[in-house]
Amino acid sequence: MIDVDPSGSAVRVRRRTWIVGGSLLVASALIALTLRGLPGVQFAPVSLPDMLFAAGAVIFAIGFGRAGSVTARRPLGTFALVGLAVWILLSPLLLRFTVPVSAEDISGSFIMFSGMMSITIEAVSLVLAIIAATQIARIRAVPRPWNRAPLWALVAVAVVRLLRSAFLFGAYALGQESLVLLDSLGGLIEAAAVGFLGVVAIVVAVRPVSGSTTVFSSAA
Repeated sequence: MIDVDPSGSAVRVRRRTWIVGGSLLVASALIALTLRGLPGVQFAPVSLPDMLFAAGAVIFAIGFGRAGSVTARRPLGTFALVGLAVWILLSPLLLRFTVPVSAEDISGSFIMFSGMMSITIEAVSLVLAIIAATQIARIRAVPRPWNRAPLWALVAVAVVRLLRSAFLFGAYALGQESLVLLDSLGGLIEAAAVGFLGVVAIVVAVRPVSGSTTVFSSAA
C-alpha cells in the first residue's frame, strides 16, 4: 500500500527554499573568510558576502511559496528579516558619507558624528535581528530545536561584537597586534555563525519529513 500525504508540495517548496537560502549563507561565510586574507578585494560599496547574506535572508523570509517561509510570512517576522537584509545593504552607503575625504577633514565633531552613526547602524541591525530570530523561534515554521538556531547565532555574534567594542576602549593598552588578532577572531566567529545557519537550513531541508510521504509494501 502507498499512502502519499497531499502536503508533499509544501515539503518540496520548503526544501527548495531552505536549500537555496542555506547555500547562499554558506557561500557568504566562505567568501567572507576568503576575502579577509585578500585586503582591498571588495565590491564597493557593499561586499559580496553581505549581498549573498541579504539575498539568503530575503529568500528565507518570503520563500518560494508560503510553506518555505521561516516566518510563515507573518508580518512582524517577515518585515524584520527583509528589513535586516535591506539595512545590511544600505548601511555601508550611510557610512560612506561619514568617511572624510582627507586627513584635514577630521575634526572632533566629525569623529562624534561618525561614532554616533556607527552605533545607530549597529543598534538598528541588532533590533531587526532580535525581532526576526525571536519570531522564527516562536512561530516554529522551522522544526524544533532548529527554530532557535538564529538565536544561538545571534548571541554568538552579539557577544563577539560587545567584546570587540569593549577592548577597543583599551586600544593603546592592548597594542595593534592584539587588536588585529581580536578583529580576525571576531570575523571568524561571525562567518562561522552565518555558515552554521546555512548548514542547518540545508540539513533540515534534505532530511525526511515525518508524515509527508509514507510508503508501505507487502507481498501479495
